[in-house]
Amino acid sequence: MVPLLVSANRTALRLDIWKDAPPGETLRMATGANPYGTVKDTRREGVFTPDITFFPATAPGSPLVLIFPGGGYNILAEDHEGFGVARRLQSLGCAAAVVRYRVPRRDPQRPWVVPLLDAQEAVRIVRERASEWRANPDKIVALGFSAGGNLVARLAYQPNASAESRPNYAAMIYPAYLLDADQGDKGLLSGPDGLTPVPGSRPAPAFFVHSANDPIPAHGSVALAAAVRLAGSTAETHIYATGGHGWGVNGNCPASREWPELLTAWLRGQGVLVGK
Repeated sequence: MVPLLVSANRTALRLDIWKDAPPGETLRMATGANPYGTVKDTRREGVFTPDITFFPATAPGSPLVLIFPGGGYNILAEDHEGFGVARRLQSLGCAAAVVRYRVPRRDPQRPWVVPLLDAQEAVRIVRERASEWRANPDKIVALGFSAGGNLVARLAYQPNASAESRPNYAAMIYPAYLLDADQGDKGLLSGPDGLTPVPGSRPAPAFFVHSANDPIPAHGSVALAAAVRLAGSTAETHIYATGGHGWGVNGNCPASREWPELLTAWLRGQGVLVGK
């Protein structure tokens, strides 16, 4: 594990997700390329060795928020949808961990397949080792943005996944690719690649934030929230009038500035986060 300086009194720790060669790989890395990818304009490209960067909690027994940046499954917007988010949540009392899953797309038609392998293993790792970062293994929250939100939906609600790889709670910020062709008048994806929770399964409670003017329809968040409730769980949804897409914690719109506090209030309401 490699220490990574975050501030004068807090340290993040980085860990590779796979001990050996990552499974399901179909691309060949260029000779001399960095297997962890390269950063251009705060966006990471060409990830072949996925990893997790942990931000320990300030108090024992805290929830651990596993963060999946977006980027269309082609890049990772790891600053305003990753490390900036982790530091913000850490300041609000959570342990946090940023997952750099493999990009670009290995499968143009089903781009989530390889990232989902990385994401499921990441959940297993953090559940097994949560206490090392002052976190509770029964309070694993998966938080994703755009394509990362799609990944969280698949982690939490895709049928036939193992229980150990599912988060206890799912938070999705402007999640993408939830609808057929991502059109607002279409239903949730169904079939073997579908995202509809099984009725009566009591899936992970869900939290959504979306902008009404997002080109990725907010209807996807609303529809999945309804499906989660029909399956016997709870879902909280916040739809902002403006903001567009991809704001993370960049501070450029009210949604970007306010959603971390909304999320922590939701976690307190779930009994996951205690304290002020």
